[in-house]
Amino acid sequence: MIKFLFFAQLAEYAECDSLQLVYQTDASCKDYLDSLTKQLPAKAIDSLNDGAVMLSVNQVLASWEDKLSDGDEVGLLPPFSGG
Repeated sequence: MIKFLFFAQLAEYAECDSLQLVYQTDASCKDYLDSLTKQLPAKAIDSLNDGAVMLSVNQVLASWEDKLSDGDEVGLLPPFSGG
C-alpha cells in the first residue's frame, strides 16, 4: 500500500487527511495521480493538477517522476508562504 497524506488546504479540499492506494509495480507519483483523482472532490483535483503542489516521499522532498515502493508515505504539500 501507498499512503498519501494531505496537508493544510489540500486536506480541506480532499475532505480527508489521508488515503491509501494499492501499490503498483514501477509506478511514479504522477502515475498515482489518476487513481487519486477518481476518489477526490473536484477542488482537490484542481489543486493537484495546477502544478504548484510539492510532494515528499518518506518525509524527503521528491519529484512527481520518482518511483514509489510498497509501504511508501507520500505527503502532498500545497503552496505556502512564511514570514
